[in-house]
Amino acid sequence: MNYFNLSNMKLAARKRIRDRGIRWKETYREKSAPLKKRFDKNIGPGAYYRWEGHDYTTGSDYFIVVGPAKTKEGRKLFFAGIKKLPPKFKRKKVYAPSGKYFPSIVSALSHVSKMWGVAMPQNQNNYTIDTLANIDIPRHVKG
Repeated sequence: MNYFNLSNMKLAARKRIRDRGIRWKETYREKSAPLKKRFDKNIGPGAYYRWEGHDYTTGSDYFIVVGPAKTKEGRKLFFAGIKKLPPKFKRKKVYAPSGKYFPSIVSALSHVSKMWGVAMPQNQNNYTIDTLANIDIPRHVKG
């Protein structure tokens, strides 16, 4: 008996995250709340964002971060990345999200909107790498 047919293949195809209908909610937890407060104070409002969303197609939770970060080479840029959260009953350590670095926060937010379907914040200031010049960013900050 042959179980492979085209209708099974359609079910197996994965949708892009932005096409899964995830509703992203701005959320800050015990580690990210002080970081948001610090960056909003030192850089300005809208310098750091963190969203969480639940993917009902897979039952998984994700988080997205956008904010100042350091590259491996020590350069200060804006980072935009995503990471799947471990199940709530198994909340173990969450590692840094994977993503890309950008020269401005607007370009990072544009990437997040295009890739994962997060709405662009209203009245966003356009912070650039020049804004980060005198800001202390710990090496481990990535999300």
